[in-house]
Amino acid sequence: MAKHVRSRRPSPLYWLALFFFALVFLVSGGLLLHRLWQDSRVQADFETLEQQILPAPADTAAGADNTDRFAAITAMNPDFIGWISIEDTGVSFPVMYSPDRPDFYLRHNFSGEYSDSGTPYLDAACTLTDRQRSNNLIIYGHNMKTGTIFGPLTEYKKPETYRDHPVVRLDTLYGDGAYEVFAAFAIDVVEDPDFAYNTYVDMDEAAFASFVSQVKARSDVDSGITPVYGDELLTLSTCEYSSPNGRYVVCARRLADGAEGTGNLDS
Repeated sequence: MAKHVRSRRPSPLYWLALFFFALVFLVSGGLLLHRLWQDSRVQADFETLEQQILPAPADTAAGADNTDRFAAITAMNPDFIGWISIEDTGVSFPVMYSPDRPDFYLRHNFSGEYSDSGTPYLDAACTLTDRQRSNNLIIYGHNMKTGTIFGPLTEYKKPETYRDHPVVRLDTLYGDGAYEVFAAFAIDVVEDPDFAYNTYVDMDEAAFASFVSQVKARSDVDSGITPVYGDELLTLSTCEYSSPNGRYVVCARRLADGAEGTGNLDS
């Protein structure tokens, strides 16, 4: 005669564990949705701001200032100094400059309110006026976990990204500028302290040559471009999450007005 086998009921510990993991899943999902919602709002705010830029007149001379084009934006916040963009990447943002508050826009939006996303900003050590410019303009921006703000910069690890997006635009109050990417690299700023890339601002010839040599040696990009002393450089810096204190850095040199990039676009 077969014995009756009683079904074993899950223990209270099982139900407690199930509840815990379900709660973690719901909280994590809620936080992700909240982050996506926040980032979409931030992006919408930037897009609204971009609509305030007036088109450049057809007869504008090369190097002409942009005071009138950006007048509506500077009226909202005089810390605004320009607009940075990389075509078809999602990078299109105002650039702020507040040397008296060096990292203010790391955690503040364009309006000066606290924001995890921050706003791209020019290093306080840089000079950018109508009469004087540092020969390396360094701009910082967050790499949000959802890939927004300067997140697309990390895509320069891929040859096709450089091939398709070799030019960065930085249009400032003092004129438009196009810059061709010549290097892009990851660095852990704690593990690799010997190359403080963001201290190379107003460089003499020796410092310029050292900077170019080091960034090219580390680069994921095979551009075939070697800037020479006298060129103006643009360095973009964002977080990179393959190491605890990682940064991803994209370096470009300014093109002459009307010139096109000359890099190895088949790399």
